[in-house]
Amino acid sequence: MNSCLKRSNFLLACSLVLCFSTKVYAEELPQNFNAIKSINHQIQQVKPQKTKQNPNPQLLNARLLIASQNGDLKEVRSLISQATDVNVRDEHGWTPILWAAMNGHTDVVRVLLVSGANPNTRNKYGWTPLMWAAGQGYSEIVRSLIASGARLNAQDRNGWTAMMWAWDGNQQETVAILRNVSND
Repeated sequence: MNSCLKRSNFLLACSLVLCFSTKVYAEELPQNFNAIKSINHQIQQVKPQKTKQNPNPQLLNARLLIASQNGDLKEVRSLISQATDVNVRDEHGWTPILWAAMNGHTDVVRVLLVSGANPNTRNKYGWTPLMWAAGQGYSEIVRSLIASGARLNAQDRNGWTAMMWAWDGNQQETVAILRNVSND
């Protein structure tokens, strides 16, 4: 940025000198051109420095939480490729996988799991992604979480398990999935 300003200031100064010169003698003309040529050559030698901005990790992590909550798969993949923390927590302990599971974003849950998201993460109430998916009846998310090691008997602060959440939400298919897994 400084080199650009210096270049601009120099060109402005040269323009002013040329504009306000009333007499240019024939013998001075080659010297003036040579001086301008030399200075122009020096300016071209100074290359603007590209500043590589490192994205703010906190901003990237916050964007990952929002993208997961909204089910923006493309954004989630992009943010994961920028080395965001897939287990980042917001002020209430919610993680990207909790948000995605709660809102039924199956593909986002799968991408997060493959990227190392903890299937047993809990928010400040003790809720897990499996509890949310079971309670909402998101059977594909339930299967993905179980396949990734989600604990079936994990309890929230009230002692409820994913099975209880599914039963309370009248999610017959999810109850059957959980029952079949617990019988294996």
